[in-house]
Amino acid sequence: MKKSIILLSVLALGFAANAQVYERTPREYDFELSDIARRITPVLSFNRDMHADGWGWKEGRSSALTEKGKSADFYEITKLSDFVGDDPCEPNTESAWVEGVAGDGIGEWVIVPVKPRNDDVGMRLANRKIRYPLIVHLSVFNGYQKSVDLYQKNNRVKEAKISIYAAAMSFGQDDAFLLWNPEVVCEETITLNDDIVVNPICFNSTEADFTFELPEKYRNEMCELYLRLEIRSVYKGTKYSDTCICDMSATVEEELPR
Repeated sequence: MKKSIILLSVLALGFAANAQVYERTPREYDFELSDIARRITPVLSFNRDMHADGWGWKEGRSSALTEKGKSADFYEITKLSDFVGDDPCEPNTESAWVEGVAGDGIGEWVIVPVKPRNDDVGMRLANRKIRYPLIVHLSVFNGYQKSVDLYQKNNRVKEAKISIYAAAMSFGQDDAFLLWNPEVVCEETITLNDDIVVNPICFNSTEADFTFELPEKYRNEMCELYLRLEIRSVYKGTKYSDTCICDMSATVEEELPR
């Protein structure tokens, strides 16, 4: 698959042909934006999701594979959270996010916004009312799941470093903006499943929960969370060195006392 790789700049905004152009004057900050801050500002407060009008959030990944004969966004992060009928147990298996560097993609990464699991936690995050630990649920459909054959031929993620960032924010007249640089509030290394189940509801999936206390300064501000998955090791493919993730999403809820 990597015979026709064209590396894409992680800082460039990409637009599909005939797509609506996303135009907004970048806000000037009185502090230097960190790398994670620069990457999430295009989707801060979910001003754009990863499927809107053909727009690609290319700051949200380190690289993506391009292949001769396929559209430029065929292996982009627009393929993540692309479930059939919004069913979290039925990923769209026709494509996947595929890292785009030589070798196994060790150190490559992808970011997804962490969405509130229900309206209540969404309102508490927005209204500065988080008082209990948060639980982030991560769902990963590993590998290229179009077929068992393609799954086995390509790399799958084995170990992944998970970093969850909190972003304190507010709203201006026509945009959302950061109050300070986002910070890591939870970080763990996990091992993803590589089992293949034939004729399943889910071909291959890994679920992981991360429980943590939100720092006090984030409880006192409007806050959003972002999850970054970094490839640390892989299950080797029998033919290709491309590491693939079919689908990935993250949600958050509050661990209320019983």
